[in-house]
Amino acid sequence: MAKVTIKRRNESERADGRAALYAVLNIERTKIRLPLDIAVTSAEWDPATERIKGRGQEVKDKNLIISNTKAKISDILVRARLTGETLTKEGFIALYRRPAETMNFVDYARRHLDELKTAFQPQTMRHHKAALKKLEAYAANLQISDITPEWLQTYAAHLRNHYDNNPGTIRKNMCVIRMHYYAAMRAGKVKTNPFEVYKLPAADPAVIFLTEEELNSLAALYGSDTLPDNEQEVLRFFLFMAFTGMHISDAKGLQIEQIMGGEIHYRRIKTHTRVTIPLSKPAAKLVEHYRAGRGRGNLFRNLPTDQAFNRVIKRVCKRVGISKPVSAKAARHTFATIYYKLNSGDLGTLSKLLGHTSVNTTMIYAHIMKDNRVAGVSAFDRFM
Repeated sequence: MAKVTIKRRNESERADGRAALYAVLNIERTKIRLPLDIAVTSAEWDPATERIKGRGQEVKDKNLIISNTKAKISDILVRARLTGETLTKEGFIALYRRPAETMNFVDYARRHLDELKTAFQPQTMRHHKAALKKLEAYAANLQISDITPEWLQTYAAHLRNHYDNNPGTIRKNMCVIRMHYYAAMRAGKVKTNPFEVYKLPAADPAVIFLTEEELNSLAALYGSDTLPDNEQEVLRFFLFMAFTGMHISDAKGLQIEQIMGGEIHYRRIKTHTRVTIPLSKPAAKLVEHYRAGRGRGNLFRNLPTDQAFNRVIKRVCKRVGISKPVSAKAARHTFATIYYKLNSGDLGTLSKLLGHTSVNTTMIYAHIMKDNRVAGVSAFDRFM
């Protein structure tokens, strides 16, 4: 297959020191030079890696154009080889100049994501990869021109019906599509913007949590040791998060060495905030179970994926009559609401225990407990 290289035309350097970049290849011993509409100085250009030096967003976008150009050329050459087509210079240029809207969107998004891997947190990378995997399962050959407001509406319905995703999860998946679609727009690959018409679903404001009675019923179920092994393991981990307020991602990464003096010490993945959580008696019992005499290493081993966990915990909750859409996040919300209720609305301390960077984030639990406050004040109704 013809080799594709990116060259800076040094002989055409302008007064400002910039010179145009071209993709260069040979077909049937004929050189083809394709302009990239990018000009750089000799100091900005790295001929060895065929990349523009630097770390800014503009540099990343231009390097993405370079990557996508090479990928597009390679795609044309591979398709020709697989179909046995003999390409001429004119035939290749005709295929290359075909509107960019025929580009496979999932492939493009993955290349764009790879460009951002040094800027994203591991958790964000996992979220994007999961969203793109879900998209690929739905439409592996999705072309960027296929993404219209109507298609977005249909795909959102698929996420709701097929995966039972709530509005917040659907919004996150659609935000991934929007981010990579906007990158394609900036790179000049597409001009229309379906997101001007299609509006992302609002995140579900409902916060799912368990009452003290519901948490007690789950603790009793755990103590009975009557569940199948996989359900018992999931319930044990759920109770640990409910007794500590840890997010599932933070809990999964917890090391035994981070537990000392009756406290858990860790740094939140999302906010990088340092958190110290005193261990309650039930949390300490669970730690000892998981520690199993070990002095170091991962506290938790062989945990299911987040999706599998959420499926199983819903099933476990239904065994004791809890029909709420419980997930791993409900454990953290349960800790927060019960703590807030039993500690006279101490939002400041609760904010620190949850690892929030601002107490404003923690205010959601004050709103959740509104009914309790109203009920308490209503005790005075009989006086007049």
